[in-house]
Amino acid sequence: MFHKSKTMVFFLILIFSLSACGVNNNTRDDRQVNLYIGVKDRESLNMISYVVDEYRKANPQTKLNINNSIGEKIDGGMSDNGNTDVAFISRTDMLSLARKGILSDMRNLYRENNLNERYYGASRYYGRFNDRYYGIALLPYTIEILCNEKAFSELNLKVPNSMDEFMNSLKVINSTGKSVPVVLNEDMDINTILFSMVSNNLVTARKLENIYDSGPSAYKSLGEIQGCFDSLENMVKNGYINEDTFEIGSKSTLKNFEKDNIPAIITSSYYLGDIRNPSIKCVEYKNPVMADVIISTPVNDKNTDGVDDFIKFILSDGVQKKLFKKGFVTGDKKVNVSGGNVNKSVMEHLKNSTENDMAIIYNLPKNFRYNISKEIDDIFSGKYSGSEWNETVEKSY
Repeated sequence: MFHKSKTMVFFLILIFSLSACGVNNNTRDDRQVNLYIGVKDRESLNMISYVVDEYRKANPQTKLNINNSIGEKIDGGMSDNGNTDVAFISRTDMLSLARKGILSDMRNLYRENNLNERYYGASRYYGRFNDRYYGIALLPYTIEILCNEKAFSELNLKVPNSMDEFMNSLKVINSTGKSVPVVLNEDMDINTILFSMVSNNLVTARKLENIYDSGPSAYKSLGEIQGCFDSLENMVKNGYINEDTFEIGSKSTLKNFEKDNIPAIITSSYYLGDIRNPSIKCVEYKNPVMADVIISTPVNDKNTDGVDDFIKFILSDGVQKKLFKKGFVTGDKKVNVSGGNVNKSVMEHLKNSTENDMAIIYNLPKNFRYNISKEIDDIFSGKYSGSEWNETVEKSY
């Protein structure tokens, strides 16, 4: 409850700060842009706040009006009275709004800004649905397994080069009573991250898009997803992982990790800008790619020039370069410059990712997440049934 309260206070402070750029009104002119913020996690709000502030400083003549999703349904906030020009929303909300015909196809913006050439596929396919582009990811990131070479040597272990080798290392780490911290963006939990890692490339993105929110029978037909739960059960049964293997970490965890005090962590690449220790290596595996904020536009918007100018600014090499200097590997290929082992690995993982590396949870209705996490809790508690996926679907509808 305290955690949720802090998040709400942070959200309200951010909205107040952003709204200093302008106040909501029904009068439209050529020098205002109405922004809709439909995400609430701290990392996303920080990122939105930064790019909006950069635009405001560069374009003081343009008034930015901020709407937010507190206490309202997102489709109402997006479609009523033409009060939204640009929306910052989640992919699951983007999929729902696109199916309702509320979002515009952004192919012209992609073409005019050469996004297919300038940006990694990871940024683009997060905005795609049924072969149309309804958005673009503000900042894609990968899930990385990092190992500290010095801490591993103290355990008489070599740094793993593959997922199989890492799993064997976990047995030794478990035996010492140590846990592997998982440093996550606020909107995630450990179980959904594990599920995303195990399920990566299991079902094609297009297959999931084609049945998005089509009802329980469509999802139950995806019997292969039960294999994710089966894999996790096998890991538990064979002693690779247990309910104490992982723990929630924080930014201070990363500092201790860099000081050689922790053997391994699992983390979002969002947090890796300050990692400089040459003893830290990335485990090479098929990394899931995530993105918490999609930039979209409503289908009925009339402020074409204002929208184009705002989005073009955010996606410009200049703004993306500033994000890179703040420690983020961006979706803009040109501005990313290799600056160490970890940084270089994240760039390679984004560069080599395909649409099927999109974390599966972003192509499922959002209420699936809690139920997937609950089923994984049951597996850790010894309550494996062999029907976890069907049970997840039933509880989600």
